[in-house]
Amino acid sequence: MLHVLGCITQQHDLRLVVLAGGLCLFACVTAISLLSRARASEDRNGNVWIAAAGFVAGTGIWCTHFVAMLAYRVGFPVSYDPTLTILSAMIAVLLCSAGFSLAWNWRGRGLAGPGLGGAVAGAAIGTMHYVGMAAVRAPAVALWDWPTVAASLAIGIVAMASGLMVVAQRRGWRTDMGGAVICTLAVCSMHFTGMSAVTFRPDPTIIVPARMFDPLLMALTVTGVAVVIMVLGLVGSLVDSHLSDRAHAEAVRLRLHVAELEATKRQLEHTSDSLRHALEAADAAIKAKSAFLAAMSHELRTPLNAVIGFSEMLSLETFGSVGGIRNKEYLNDINGSGRHLLALINDILDIARIEAGHAELHEEVIDLKVLARQTLVMVRPQAEAEGIRLAEDIDADVKSLYVDERRLKQVLINLVGNAVKFTMAGGEVGITARRVADGVAIAVSDTGIGIAEQDIPRVMSQFGQIDSSLARQYQGTGLGLPLAKQLTELHGGTLTIESVLGAGTTVTVTLPAARIRSAGPQSAVA
Repeated sequence: MLHVLGCITQQHDLRLVVLAGGLCLFACVTAISLLSRARASEDRNGNVWIAAAGFVAGTGIWCTHFVAMLAYRVGFPVSYDPTLTILSAMIAVLLCSAGFSLAWNWRGRGLAGPGLGGAVAGAAIGTMHYVGMAAVRAPAVALWDWPTVAASLAIGIVAMASGLMVVAQRRGWRTDMGGAVICTLAVCSMHFTGMSAVTFRPDPTIIVPARMFDPLLMALTVTGVAVVIMVLGLVGSLVDSHLSDRAHAEAVRLRLHVAELEATKRQLEHTSDSLRHALEAADAAIKAKSAFLAAMSHELRTPLNAVIGFSEMLSLETFGSVGGIRNKEYLNDINGSGRHLLALINDILDIARIEAGHAELHEEVIDLKVLARQTLVMVRPQAEAEGIRLAEDIDADVKSLYVDERRLKQVLINLVGNAVKFTMAGGEVGITARRVADGVAIAVSDTGIGIAEQDIPRVMSQFGQIDSSLARQYQGTGLGLPLAKQLTELHGGTLTIESVLGAGTTVTVTLPAARIRSAGPQSAVA
């Protein structure tokens, strides 16, 4: 060891020794960085990175050897055989590549693969060194200490194998840096041990060409070329590592996104199943309700018709006097209550049929003006009793409509009946019909108590009534407006309400243009 240190300090230019050591460390760090990219690759690109690592390592090691040779001071002119010099460089590159390839391809065998690959790379260092020494041309004879030569080869092989085995543990950048330092020590120790094994004895009979270059300038030139090669390799490694990390992060993000989508899909499928079961249950409930109402309609209508019919006969005294004014009043009350109950049952049945999709339209061309007058005639007794004026104004170009007369009449009766019910004495209720852009608008307006804006959705719901002390004075089930809306929609139209509390209400039924007689029956909406 002392002999080697003495050789370094006494026979070498220490500036170039430091330069050679730094160059070797840079080469080892770059080569290991490229090997890490080969290790991260799962395809044939790994062989490309191995070749790049072998080229960078071989170039760096050869440049380290050459700079260290330039640092060696022998006291006489020295030149180099070009063929052997080039051969030594090729040996370094090829054997380093072979060693790295062996270490990478056998990485699944524990540390045996990296150890064997490192040994091959160490042998490359020794072979390159002694071929390079054979290229030296000097007026002297080289005398070798063969035990020291053997020691230098052993140092290179063992140290390089140890370096690659450390790197193979893959414990992060600290492990890689430790492996790079061990490989650097392997190269430098092998070289300077090998240099201490030779002694040059001057021989004036040997003629060599005069040296035509400055050792420092040549060392800097070789170092510059090597640094460019290693910088390119390191930059390529770092860029590929960055791109690989981004691709991995994107792959993780996509996997998480796919997992989230799959979870959402499963949740939606579960929700869809729940909704399907709920719809099936609702459909079964609607069918059960329709069946119940259909059965009850017969059971209720038969006795109600009897009550209404017999009460009318008794009131008319068809079979004799019933005696007393109070008895006649009772008969009238019985008849009115029966008719009211029958109307309620009919409304409920109509709503049930529409909701179950069983309602049908029996369409024909009708005179809207006649229908409006018939409607007003039906409510006239109640209106006159309350002192309410009735009016109708139907435009001539919309008087003929293709509709279900009974259903439209039912709509108008419900709307006009509500208007009369909630209009004070001296007020007015009217029916108007006008041609509009999307069809015909039939409006029932009044000057009654009106509806607050927040109460409009409530009165449009089944059994909904406005919570007003005045409104609660009158009978009502809350089915008139919802039924009118459903019958309007059955005709393909819409029903809207505009109202001002205390000023009156306007309910507008808008039917499509195809319902106007001029459009022809064939274009009507069923």
